[in-house]
Amino acid sequence: MKPLIEEKLSRVALDILQSDVDKDTAHILKRNILDSYAGICGSMYDTAMLGKFDAMVDIASVKSGVRVWGIGKQGTPADAFFLNTILGRRSDLLNTYFSPNNMGVAHPSDNVSLILTLADWLGLSGRKVLNLTHLAYMLAGMFSNYYFPESVEYDHDAAAVFYTTIIIGCALRLDADELTNAQRIAGGMGLDTNQSARDRVTDWKHCTYASCALRGLFAVKMAKAGIEGPYEIYQGTAGVNRFFPHVDEMFDFKPDLASVVFKRWPALVFCQTPIDVALDLAPKIGDPASIDKIEVSTYDMCVNIAAGETAWQPDSRAGRTHSLPYCVAAVLAKGSIAYQDFDPPCSDDATLKDLMAKVSVTEDPSITAAFPAKSACAITVTRTDGTKETASRDCPRGDPADPLSNSEIEDKLRTYFYFAEGDEAANVINRIARLEDQPNVNDLVAPLTRRRI
Repeated sequence: MKPLIEEKLSRVALDILQSDVDKDTAHILKRNILDSYAGICGSMYDTAMLGKFDAMVDIASVKSGVRVWGIGKQGTPADAFFLNTILGRRSDLLNTYFSPNNMGVAHPSDNVSLILTLADWLGLSGRKVLNLTHLAYMLAGMFSNYYFPESVEYDHDAAAVFYTTIIIGCALRLDADELTNAQRIAGGMGLDTNQSARDRVTDWKHCTYASCALRGLFAVKMAKAGIEGPYEIYQGTAGVNRFFPHVDEMFDFKPDLASVVFKRWPALVFCQTPIDVALDLAPKIGDPASIDKIEVSTYDMCVNIAAGETAWQPDSRAGRTHSLPYCVAAVLAKGSIAYQDFDPPCSDDATLKDLMAKVSVTEDPSITAAFPAKSACAITVTRTDGTKETASRDCPRGDPADPLSNSEIEDKLRTYFYFAEGDEAANVINRIARLEDQPNVNDLVAPLTRRRI
């Protein structure tokens, strides 16, 4: 009998975990880990969010647990898994994998915060971290190649409940049968809907992956204890395949880890090209008061996700980072973009709000046809005197077609690792470069655990 998807995934995951990571793949993964570390550091700017973490940990405090980043305290493993992985995403600097068969999308760098938390909890070596990261990136790509949740209003992270379960299960040394059952339990816990990205976008948008990691931890613990999950969780009568559009075989498309898109800007991936185009235009425009209208043309997915009706009235950080009109207006208002531009007082700027009202966004069918190979955008700015300035790009900086250099990723780390002490930034860069030789990752985790509030 043909093995079920959950059975096959368990075997594939264990094979990936136990295989050697070749030199080229290791280099790709280390670039991703370094980039992800920068994103985690960037999230530490959000002291209001860290204050909520602090309060949550204090509700059920523990004397000995797992370190929660940014608050200088230990929490339960569940606390650490949930809160630390929020910090992996909060800055919106995380990278993105687009399925080459135009199915789904994932942020594989989400998994770096999960794996570093696992490593801190379990005392894992650098080589184990590298192997788990390889597994995580492959799984995120495989699920993206198979499922397209957002087309039927599930969150793109919905499938992450399965691969976070497998990652945690592998770290805790579950065997193939236990991993299979853990996936079944995880699926039985439910799937994230896309309401987090619809209508009024709240900060829960930065918590969707974290909620999957939390459920993944409990699924693994239950599987290890012998609790039985629902059979045929993917292919059964009411299995996950019934709820997601999917291709016939998830194992046909091997993810190309070199195709991952890196972000330069702390915003939605679909806003990266528009931001770059707006940055090209800003010096040509001069005084933003001279702008009469701003016309943006791009592909359908960008329009649907980043330019819905509520994108013109975002009222949270997540809403603003996921709003194309806000991102473009912010750049044209000040000629640059930074982490702080998505929070008050910058977000309350009258010039920015005035420019947002002048932004229109339309789909260009030719640009849509080229996606995902290209994620193009064109912007035309018309001044009040009728003169126009136009600029376009086929992809953002950080795309594989226009990649960030190693030094640019290192500079990104230095920029967002604003709380580094002494030579900590250089130490992190060097430790990640030699990750497979590290007996543990204490030097990577320790700076993250310091209290930032």
